[in-house]
Amino acid sequence: MSAAYEAKQHYQDESVAAEYDAVRFRGLRGRLVNMLEQRLLVRSLAGLPRGARVLDLPVGTGRLARRMAAEGYRVTGADISFAMMGVARRLASETHLASDFVRADGETLPFDDGSFDAAVCFRLLSHLPPEARIRLLRELGRVAPERVVAVYQPHKIAAWYALNNVLLHKRLPAYYVSTRDLQDEFAAAGLRPVRSSTLLRGAFMERAYVLEPRT
Repeated sequence: MSAAYEAKQHYQDESVAAEYDAVRFRGLRGRLVNMLEQRLLVRSLAGLPRGARVLDLPVGTGRLARRMAAEGYRVTGADISFAMMGVARRLASETHLASDFVRADGETLPFDDGSFDAAVCFRLLSHLPPEARIRLLRELGRVAPERVVAVYQPHKIAAWYALNNVLLHKRLPAYYVSTRDLQDEFAAAGLRPVRSSTLLRGAFMERAYVLEPRT
């Protein structure tokens, strides 16, 4: 059964949705993070042919969905927040980069097995408790059995943690997982990592794991 936690409620707020991109991606640092995340996304989807079906969960304001649509993928954006998807729909229309949007809880996705060629999950996993992360990964692996791109924040001891918490006074994700525990988490979800890439080593420690089914 899908559990309740703060991330499910926080982004339902229309004011949060309206300000989401401005708060995170304005200024030099924000533009840099946006550029690096889009580069990390493209790198993680390398080899996927144009026209491939990609699930973007959570789609949020559609920032990454628009990039994938521009790369020629057929994108479905899923999110639990109507408010966030409302922004995503508006921006997709304004930029003429079409995507489909479906309201969905990532732990119980309303898609058939194998509906997608790939699924990507940015900026969510570190907001979920461990049990919810595993349920989410299982669902992503079910609907996109060929490739799941899962982005994690580092363990608390990383320099990134000190920089954001002490110097920048940033609100930090609620949950972390160590590199060692990641392997157990992937295995519990029936997945295995085949490669990974860091956002920017030594500064922004987000890491994207490209996952495939365990054999």
